[in-house]
Amino acid sequence: MERTYLMIKPGFLKYEKQIEKRINEIGATVTHKKKMKLDDVTITKHYAEHLQKPFFPELKEYMQSGEVLAMFVERDGENLVADIRKIVGSTKNPEKGTIRHDFGIGNITKNVIHASDSNEAAERELNIFFPELMQGKEQ
Repeated sequence: MERTYLMIKPGFLKYEKQIEKRINEIGATVTHKKKMKLDDVTITKHYAEHLQKPFFPELKEYMQSGEVLAMFVERDGENLVADIRKIVGSTKNPEKGTIRHDFGIGNITKNVIHASDSNEAAERELNIFFPELMQGKEQ
């Protein structure tokens, strides 16, 4: 069973059902989800690689502007992260038919959804947002 992390960003929770439908269409399931407001500690952990980048203050402000939906996604088989990234679409120029394109990208910071970009990132992010589910689990 492979697993990954997705997060619907503030202002886009109204698309939860449509996004979950697309996840299901590739044979994956949102097994756990929770709406939450992100605090400074969680944002710092999640976006650790961006802390020193010039866009981080804008990103942090946006991510704290409303609730997000954290999602724990699982599927039997391989390549879940890659398949999720395909349906999510690229950050800068999302292709027609992807989540980021179809539900509006806003800009690079405000791009509807976050999806883990590797199995290692998925494990790190699932531990941040779903620590209660990750205790004792190995990939």
